[in-house]
Amino acid sequence: MQKKYACVKYVHSRVTVYYTSKIELKWRRSLHSCAVCDVAQLKKLGLPCGAIHYGICTAVALPFPLNLVNCKKPTGTPAKKPIQRVQPKVISQPAVSNAKEDSLQSILRDECPQEKEKEPNSHPVIVPHSTEDKENKPKRRDLPTPRTSVHSSANIPKFYFPMGRPPKIDNTDSVLQKVAQEFSNLEGGKAYKQQMGLIAKACGVPFYWKCPLFRGSGGDKQGYITYQMFASMWKKLMESYHDEASRFVKLLAKPNCNYLDDDDLVPLVQDVVESHPGLSFLQEAPEFHSRYINTVIARMFFSINRLWTGRVTVQEIRQSNLLRTLALLEDEEDINQITDFFSYEHFYVIYCKFWELDKDHDLFIDRGDLARHNDHALSSRVIDRIFSGAVTRGENFKVGRMSYPEFVWFLIAEEDKRHPTSVEYWFRCMDLDGDGVISMYEMEYFYEEQMQKMEAIGIEKLPFEDCLCQMLDLVRPKHKEQITLSDLKSCKMTNIFFDTFFNLDKFLEHEQRDPFANVRDPETDGPEPSDWEKYAAEEYEILVAEEGANEQEEIHYEDDFEPDDDDSLGEEIIRLADVPQRKSSPVVRQNPADDIYDFSTKNLGY
Repeated sequence: MQKKYACVKYVHSRVTVYYTSKIELKWRRSLHSCAVCDVAQLKKLGLPCGAIHYGICTAVALPFPLNLVNCKKPTGTPAKKPIQRVQPKVISQPAVSNAKEDSLQSILRDECPQEKEKEPNSHPVIVPHSTEDKENKPKRRDLPTPRTSVHSSANIPKFYFPMGRPPKIDNTDSVLQKVAQEFSNLEGGKAYKQQMGLIAKACGVPFYWKCPLFRGSGGDKQGYITYQMFASMWKKLMESYHDEASRFVKLLAKPNCNYLDDDDLVPLVQDVVESHPGLSFLQEAPEFHSRYINTVIARMFFSINRLWTGRVTVQEIRQSNLLRTLALLEDEEDINQITDFFSYEHFYVIYCKFWELDKDHDLFIDRGDLARHNDHALSSRVIDRIFSGAVTRGENFKVGRMSYPEFVWFLIAEEDKRHPTSVEYWFRCMDLDGDGVISMYEMEYFYEEQMQKMEAIGIEKLPFEDCLCQMLDLVRPKHKEQITLSDLKSCKMTNIFFDTFFNLDKFLEHEQRDPFANVRDPETDGPEPSDWEKYAAEEYEILVAEEGANEQEEIHYEDDFEPDDDDSLGEEIIRLADVPQRKSSPVVRQNPADDIYDFSTKNLGY
C-alpha cells in the first residue's frame, strides 16, 4: 500500500527590497490535518483541520482536498496572549524577465510539481513597515530550508570491492598464450594432475595452486584437462575475481559458495603431502595422511577463522598468512622450516600427545583422558567447561567426547595463551553466564580449586582477595570489578592470567621464574618464536630422545635372540599404526667411541 505524505508546497512569502537589490525568500508550507486542534465542529462536517502550524504538531497526510477552517486552542492548555498580526501592504508589480528570475521559476517548478501548470505573471512585493510593525510581528525560527536537487551528472567513484580492485591492465590474453604453449608441449594436449605445476607457473601463481586450478577446470571429473577447459575457467575467474584471495576461495569452494569449510581444503593439503619433497617419507605410511591433513586444516582454522563460524571467508584469507605460506612451500624443501600449518614436527608432537591420552585409540577422548594431560595439571572445573560445548565449533559436537581436531585447538590454546584465538578460547570457558564479562564471582569459582590443590600439596595458598588485586593490576580493565575480552586482548600477559585459574603447575612456574630469564638479545635476527613454537620444539626433542633410547635398548637385545622375518614385519606394521613415522630411521653407530646417550638429530639421522 502506498504511504501518504503531507502535501508540501513552496510559497513565496516575502520579497524585500534593500536599496536596489531584490531578495526573494521562500519556505515550505505544509498543509496537514492536526490532532491537537479542537475538530468537534469539523467532524460534523467530515472535514479535517487545515490550519498551518509551526512545530507544535505532527504532520498527517490529508485524505482528501483541503478546506481551510479556523482552529481552536486545545482544551486543557494554558491560554496565551494572542499575537496581533499586521497585514502588510501588497503592491502588485509586473514580473521582471531576466536570467535570475527564470532560474528561480525553474527551481520552483522542479521542487513543487503543482506549480508546473501555474506560471504567475506577477509577484507580490511587500513594502517594509515601521519599527512598530516589526516589533509586533511574530518571529519565525527554524524555518525549513529549501531542498536542493542533486545534479544528475554527479559521479561517485566505487570504493567497495569485495572481490578485489579490478586491475588497470588486463593480461588475460597474454597468460592464456603462455598456457597454450605449455599445453602444446603435452602429449595429446591433455594435462594431468602431476603436470599442473607447469600450468600454474605459466599463469604466474604459486606452484601449489596446481590442485585448485585442476579442480576448478573440471579435472577431478575426467582425470585431465584440456586447453579449452582451462581457458574457459580462467576467463570467468579473471572477469569477476581480481585478487589472489577471492580466486583462491573460488577455485576451492563448492558451487555457489563464497567460503571454505574443512572438506574444501582436503585436496589442497593432500596434494602437498604427495608432492612436497620434505614429506616424501610419508609415502610409505599412507595411513597417517589423514592424520596429518586433519592437523594442518585444524591449525588453519585456528589461525584464520576469527569469527568461529567454521567457514573461512575471502576477507579472512586476505587478513591471514595462508597464501604467503603456500608460496613459501615452493622454495623451502625442509617442511619443518614452515612453522605455520605444515610443520611435520608440530604434527608429530600433537599426534603423540593425543595418542598418549586416547587409550582405546578410537580418535576420541573423554574427561578422564583429558584430565591426565600434563600430569593432571588442569583443573577439573575448566575441563567440565571444555566438554560443555562452550568452545566447540560446528555441528560435530558430541557430549562428553573430544575429537582429534578439537584436541588440536585445545593443545595450541593451552600452550600459547597469548594467541588471539587462545584468548577467546579461555575467555569462553571462564564466562560462565555468557554475559561477555568475567566477574569476580567467576574468577573466584575457578580459583577455589587452585587453592584446594595448593593446600593439598602443602603450599601456602594465596587468598583470593590478594590474587584478585594482582590480576586487576595485571590486566588493568577499563571498568573495575569485571574483565572484558578486549581488556585481555590488549594485555600482554594473558598467559599468566589464565594459568592462575586453570593450570597450577604453570602458575607456580610463573611465580618462581627469574624475571630476566626471557630477556631477548636485541641483536638476534628474525622474529621471536611464539609460545607454541617453543613448546613444540622442546617436546619434539624429548620425543626423539625417548624414541632413540627405546631403539638403543632394542639393539642390545638383538644378540640374545633374532626374531623371524615374519615377526619383524608384523612388529613394523604395528609400530607404524601406533605413532606417526618420522623422516628416516635412526642411524646405528658402529664406532664404540660414540656416546650412546648423544641423542642429537645428527646422530639420529634427522
